[in-house]
Amino acid sequence: MQRNLFTSANRPKFHDSMLIVKIRADAGPAIEAALAPAARRGVAAVRHAAAAAVAAVSDVETLVVEHPAFVTPGLNLLEKYERGGLIRRITALTPMGRMASGALTAARGGIATMAMGVRAVRNRTRATAASAGVSLVELEREEDTVKLQKALADDPHVQFVSRVPVRYLLARPAVRPQAKRMRAKAAPPSASSMWNLEKIEWAKARRLRAFKEATDVSVAVLDSGIDATHPDLAGRIASYVYLHPDTPSISGQKDIIGHGTHVAGTIGALIRNRLGINGICKCKLHAWKIFPDQAEFSGEDFGYFVDPVMYRRALADCLEQDIDVINLSIGGPGEPDQQEQDLFDALLANGTTIVAAMGNEREEGSPISFPAAIPGVIAVGATSITDRITQFSNRGDHISLCAPGKGIWSTLPTYPGQFGFEAVRGPTGKWVEGKPLRRETDYDDWDGTSMASPHVAAAVALLVAKNGKTGPGATRTTLIGKLDAVPAMGGKKFDSDYGHGRLNLARFYR
Repeated sequence: MQRNLFTSANRPKFHDSMLIVKIRADAGPAIEAALAPAARRGVAAVRHAAAAAVAAVSDVETLVVEHPAFVTPGLNLLEKYERGGLIRRITALTPMGRMASGALTAARGGIATMAMGVRAVRNRTRATAASAGVSLVELEREEDTVKLQKALADDPHVQFVSRVPVRYLLARPAVRPQAKRMRAKAAPPSASSMWNLEKIEWAKARRLRAFKEATDVSVAVLDSGIDATHPDLAGRIASYVYLHPDTPSISGQKDIIGHGTHVAGTIGALIRNRLGINGICKCKLHAWKIFPDQAEFSGEDFGYFVDPVMYRRALADCLEQDIDVINLSIGGPGEPDQQEQDLFDALLANGTTIVAAMGNEREEGSPISFPAAIPGVIAVGATSITDRITQFSNRGDHISLCAPGKGIWSTLPTYPGQFGFEAVRGPTGKWVEGKPLRRETDYDDWDGTSMASPHVAAAVALLVAKNGKTGPGATRTTLIGKLDAVPAMGGKKFDSDYGHGRLNLARFYR
């Protein structure tokens, strides 16, 4: 049985030792005033003394900090933890490159960074305002996280604080025998015989007189990156964001996992170029890399998780740039924190249609997966060539529709990579990275609601091209009125496996 590697089943809901915190807009001046004396004294010296002191006690709660800056409970404890060396880092969600420099930079403290995030954003827009005052706080020890969360929740300077949900990839890469890998690369069928395009009547739709290409419609792929040099994607990528120099995450230009390149190919690979596959539409493809290049231990193996900073900055960028459609082939069981929810609310209010994968945990009881379950998001399930729901696709009352998601051929990076590593016991008994779980190059067929979602994102781009940017609510209403009711729905207008039906592009123009 093929192992489902891209799933959130039996994996953590929330990041360990991490909190997302928003400082109130009116709290910036008070925090700056409190920190000013520390800046004059030299925080480095204070930290050195505090670190030496904390080494002599078993519990940081007993640490007495000379000249504490704060009397409010949350920031007081945060200051104590920071000076005691229990805070790994504090990262402002608004990139420091977009923030004005100020006197607090001399303090070089994490709390100073949080204060700057409140007041030092130049020329605030909807996007920067959504991230102003929001920071990710990473602690050294999980046991300190609950204490700090409770203290910050009771602090009058804090607007909200919560745990940070983990978001995972939602695909099942094909696993082929190593001998076959060594003999030949995976080769797609002829572009004219791709079953998924036949099923959604792609060629028929393009022949209709009313068909209009999505040339001026912007579609964002927030994923593992993209190989913009792939022959089937060359010249199709309008922009690609992958660098975040003010964060510790390693993020290079390459799409190591290949997931984002696969998703992008389904949406917008070059059409009828006698090479590889056909994409669904000719849109303006924008790519944001939201995965770091380091794999993390997940309890079973070493895999790749969405980086919370890169993800939220990408959502804010989409808001800033008035992106028309966003594809999110990611998910996880943790409910959105307030900032993730705020960004989705702002995007939907601004007219951006968001499409997300339902999740691949059907065999584990179809737990609710976010962001697909966020109200206003178009949630997509995966069907097979027989128009039956796949054995992995989640069911749920929040599903909007289904689309092909099994054995989907699409582009992969032209260079080698992996979607994870086996976990092996190291010399000290701890789990370490073992053999890489290598992927194909150039092209491959993958399974997953990750593969179904970009079919719908591309379809929405075609609807926007035809009808204009009518808003996500109106777009969803139009979309669900133009679907095929598959036989397995038994004549019902809605089914929690299939939603309102299976995607059919030709129906858009009837």
